[in-house]
Amino acid sequence: MIQHETNVFQALIKHEPHYLDRPLKDLLPLRFMGEVAVNAYRGLIKRLDDLPLSLEEKESRLKDGQDAGIALLAIEAKIGELLPDDARLIHGKGEAGIKKLPKEINYRQAYRARAIHSHPAEVAEVIKEAKKNEDIPTKTAVLNKIAYKRELERVKGTREKTQLEMAGDAYLYYSKLIDALALIPLKPPKELREKDFLRIKAVALSIIQKLKEFMNEQTEILPRPIRRLPQGK
Repeated sequence: MIQHETNVFQALIKHEPHYLDRPLKDLLPLRFMGEVAVNAYRGLIKRLDDLPLSLEEKESRLKDGQDAGIALLAIEAKIGELLPDDARLIHGKGEAGIKKLPKEINYRQAYRARAIHSHPAEVAEVIKEAKKNEDIPTKTAVLNKIAYKRELERVKGTREKTQLEMAGDAYLYYSKLIDALALIPLKPPKELREKDFLRIKAVALSIIQKLKEFMNEQTEILPRPIRRLPQGK
């Protein structure tokens, strides 16, 4: 069931409207509490269909989890705003003039907090998508979206040159594959319900089927540098 820390965090975000105005030293433990709360809610949401709860109770649990996820993203963004931005951030005493991270947060966590702070549009998109999909918005989803958009920009920068080098139909096919590649997350979720896994697997197998000709080493090679692919029905 929901842990004590989760109840405390939920009470905080519901009854203390100015919690984001707290100093950095107070926000860091709130961040930890928020992570505990969101993880607990994510585990609960995955089991909602199996719990003997009314529709109203399930909707209430989902909303509580979404509120916790949104609050954690807000806390993370605020921490990113308040953290020193020196690229040489370190723990411990350090050299004179080098800003130090609080002991409660490491360099990687600080980098992620600053990334979330500097990408409010991506945060808003993740929250909107989570609500639409009856899911909880997470830091990982925001960071994945940021990485995805960066990859799109990188690919966009090479498209014009590639288009000049490739024939029309070939470039169109290549371009669609690049779009699909950019849309697919780097890694699947760590945990999937059985029905969700089967749906994703069906789509993945369909993609593999469409690309099977590129895995066929016996594809005909003509004397000229043109590769002829058999056409499916």
